[in-house]
Formats: sequence, C-alpha cells, structure tokens
Amino acid sequence: MTETNEPHINKSSCSYCGNAPINHSLSFIESLVSITLDNQAKKVIKYVPFFVKSFVDLVPEYLFRSLVFLKLASFSDDIDKANNFRSRIIWEEAKKRGIKMEQVIFFNKPLDYYRAMLKFGDKDKFYYFESIPIKPEFSDMSNNWDDKVILKQELGKQGIPVPAHFEFSPFSFLNNKDTEKIFSKLNKPVIVKPRVGSRGRHTITNINTLEQFKQGIEIAGQICSYLVAEEHLSGSVCRATFVNGALAGFYKGQAPTLIGDGKKTIKELIKDMDDRRPERVEPVRITKELHDHIARSGFYTNDVLPAGVSLTLTHRNGRLFGGQTKEMVEELHPSFIPILKKAVDITGLQVVGFDCIIPDPTAEQASQKWGIIECNTLPFIDLHYFALEGKPRNIAGMIWDMWKQA
Repeated sequence: MTETNEPHINKSSCSYCGNAPINHSLSFIESLVSITLDNQAKKVIKYVPFFVKSFVDLVPEYLFRSLVFLKLASFSDDIDKANNFRSRIIWEEAKKRGIKMEQVIFFNKPLDYYRAMLKFGDKDKFYYFESIPIKPEFSDMSNNWDDKVILKQELGKQGIPVPAHFEFSPFSFLNNKDTEKIFSKLNKPVIVKPRVGSRGRHTITNINTLEQFKQGIEIAGQICSYLVAEEHLSGSVCRATFVNGALAGFYKGQAPTLIGDGKKTIKELIKDMDDRRPERVEPVRITKELHDHIARSGFYTNDVLPAGVSLTLTHRNGRLFGGQTKEMVEELHPSFIPILKKAVDITGLQVVGFDCIIPDPTAEQASQKWGIIECNTLPFIDLHYFALEGKPRNIAGMIWDMWKQA
C-alpha cells in the first residue's frame, strides 16, 4: 500500500471527537442500552444451547441476503469503498490470496460488513463478518472486553498491571459528594473517559483540580452515560496486537510535545513544529480541545513557554495529530510478553489489541510503572502498517493464515 493510500486526518465538528466524529445523542443512548443489556447477556450466553448459537451465527447471512432480494442492499467488489483502512488491508490481503471478498451496500451506503468465500470442511461458502474475519468458533466473548471497567477488573484480579480506577454508575456524576469522594481517592493527575468507545473520543487527561474533574465529567458524559475515572499513567501509548495467541505487532505512539526556549510563545513553537514536520506527519490543529488541554497544565497559547519546560499539546498520539509513531515489536523488552499473553488468555480472544501506557517499552517491565488501559476486540491493525519508523507487520496475512489451519 502506498503512502498516498494511507490514513489522513478528517476534520470534525467536535474537537473532543478528534478525527472520528460521532452523533453524541445516539452514542449516549447506545451506551446506556449496550452496557446495561450486553453485560447481562454475556453472563447467560454460555448456557445457551449450541444449536441456538449456530442459528444466531446465520442471522447476518440471511438478513443481508433478504435485503438484497428486496433490492434494498447489494454486494460490491469495489475495494475503494472499504469503510476504513483496517478493512481495506484485510481486503487487499484477500485479493493477493485469491479470496473473493465483497462489501455490503445498504441504500447505496457502504457498510463495514463484508463476506468472503471460504472453505468450511469440504465446501466453499460465504462467511459474513464485520471488518475482520474472525473464525466463528472464536466469535463468542465471555465478557464485553471493550468495556474498560470489566477489562481492568478481570485483569487486576490476575495481577496484571492496570491503573487505579473508579466507575460512575448512570447519572451518579450529578451527585457532587460522589464526585468529590472519587476525586479524593485517586492519585493526581486523573483521567476521565467514557466507559465504552474508542479513538480517545471525549477523553480528558491531566486533571489536577476538582473543577477540572467536573469539567471532564461533563465532556465525557456527552457521549456516554457510564464513565471511568482513573489514575493518569505517564508514558507512551502503545498497542500490542495479538493474533492466534502470538504477538503480531507492537506500536508506540507519542503526542506532539513542545520544549520551551524561554523566548517564543506556545503558538510560535507550534508553528515552528509545523514548519519542520516530516511530510507524513499532520500539522497540529489549534482547537478548543488543545486550548483546554494545555490550560490544565497552566498555560495558554500566547504564553512564553519557559526554557526546558516540556508541554504535550493533546492526549492524542501519533502522526495524525502531529506526533510520532513507531512499529517496534522486535525492540519490545521480553519481560512484557508473558504478561500480555496472560491478558490474551484471560480474554480468550483470537484477535485482540491491548492499549498500554509504558514509559519505556525497551526496558524491563518491573523497573517502571505501566499498565493496560483498554482492550480492542476489533483492533485497527492498520496502525502497524503506517508507522513513521519500523518495519510494517503483515497482520492481515496472519489473520487469513488462521483460516488455513484445521
């Protein structure tokens, strides 16, 4: 895949959504329903008879085929309509292997649902999936591992490093006493984030005061009725992606950071950074989120940054936000691997991405404070393809390889 085909930043009407805007009201309602119902459903699904699960697995196929019959939907082999680069990479690898893959088009709108012609026993048949073709026997989850609270609770029970955290039940953040109590129990700084969701949407970091904490709750609560307050770990945001129990890629992202010279304002330093940024790095955008982020560190864009002072401009990491990225699976200190593999075993997921905060991934894990903060059951594997440094990892190939195994 060429650089011209790699991801680029999208403009958003909401700076707190970053480059992945969503409907706030719909997201709020979905969180209220999904967390309440989905987590209860996971508890009883293991008692559901096999034939019922098999029937449920067939629902997407019959649904999409019925929509096609009614001329409400169609199947497209146009790879350029792929909904995201995660799906496109899977599709490109399928084409290399001669696997027929098509996308569901509903009312002329491409969906992130696909089908691929695969072998089941001695027969070839279409398998329907969302973005990543995870084998059906691994599609059931014992827990909703995308739920940040459930993940931390289960990993913490097994001694895996996670940040100290508290959950907010629906609407409890309206109670000022509860808010003050939770804030007082966490080491500072603090992070507030939606309990479900990805891409750092409406996540507020570097919170040091009760007033900032309340503002963070208000912003995060715009898209999710269940929130998490947690200790703010220091370090790079890293993604460890596993396929079939093996570490497939390890990616490190860093936020754009200024170093003061005691002469120039923050706004001037941002311009200097933009003038010398590499071609593949997007410029830092001065948004409300950026203003609020640096204000929590006591600065404004017109302030002169004191000499030697380091200031991150956003909690968002990577080249799409003016930062750095590196694929470094071969440099990861081996002490991390058994701990991460244990996390994979706990989740039982065939394809999974863990987000970690690690000061130095090349150093012994026991020598530093680090932790797993999130789990991605449908990970954006394209992160490992487009890093500024390091050798790309063919994770899509590893995923398709699983279908060859008996």
